[in-house]
Amino acid sequence: MIKREIVLKLHDEHELKQIEIAKRLDITRGSVTQYVQGIRATNSDELRKIKNVDSSINNLARDIANGKVDVDGIPTRFCEICKVAQKEYIFKD
Repeated sequence: MIKREIVLKLHDEHELKQIEIAKRLDITRGSVTQYVQGIRATNSDELRKIKNVDSSINNLARDIANGKVDVDGIPTRFCEICKVAQKEYIFKD
């Protein structure tokens, strides 16, 4: 779900082409197409509701778009987002 949100931000907000997104995330163009079309990882509504997670996703997408994080740094940032999501989800009211 996180990867889909990153792909959508890069595609819709940062206006990167699908092939560029694929290169920057080290995934196939077909995967990018499936994320954009909502075929893969479709249910991310709950994820977007968690404010700190949404902010972290926005920051990561911005950093990827601006070349501030490369493919080797992305997994660590994904893990940080997952930890925030787990903490927020576990302790939500």
